[in-house]
Parts: sequence; C-alpha cells; structure tokens
Amino acid sequence: MSLPNYNPRLKNWARIIPSTEPGQGRIEAPGGFDNLIWQNREREPEAFELALVEALEAIFAEGATELEQVVAGLNKAGHQDRQGNAWTEATFSQELAVLGH
Repeated sequence: MSLPNYNPRLKNWARIIPSTEPGQGRIEAPGGFDNLIWQNREREPEAFELALVEALEAIFAEGATELEQVVAGLNKAGHQDRQGNAWTEATFSQELAVLGH
C-alpha cells in the first residue's frame, strides 16, 4: 500500500487557536492515527508551487535576503505569477499568504 503525499484526514481548525485538550482530532489522539509522512499537508503541491519552490531555492542560494531581491530574482529567472505576469512585492506577498494559510 503506497502512502499519499498529503494527509487526507487533515482537519481545518474552526478557531484560530487550536484546542489544548488532547483527543480533539485524529492527529492529536495518541495511537489513533497512522504515521503519515505529510501530516500537515492537505493536498499535493501543484506544478506551479513546486516550480516556485525551486526558483526560490536558487534565489536564496544566490544570497537574496530581502523581499525586493526575491521578487527581482523571480522576474530575472522568468518565473511568472499565477496569472502569467511579472511578480511584484504585493503579488508575491499575497501568494505566500495564500500558500501559508
């Protein structure tokens, strides 16, 4: 049996701050879950997301540490946003907010 590359039972929290009491979900109940490799992944990454990760790794390897350097690096590499446009600091920040929900 092959394991999925995401956790199909991952629960969305109804509250901003999760319950501190154990047993409120499958991950929190000791012994009540399979040890999934991707416990906090609700789906597999899209091709766009994987390409973005690869581009960001290269940009960080070149020494970028500031948002403007990252955005410039993405545009220099020809990596475009989801709409096919050049990145801006605003669109990059928005994409990270969506990906990090």
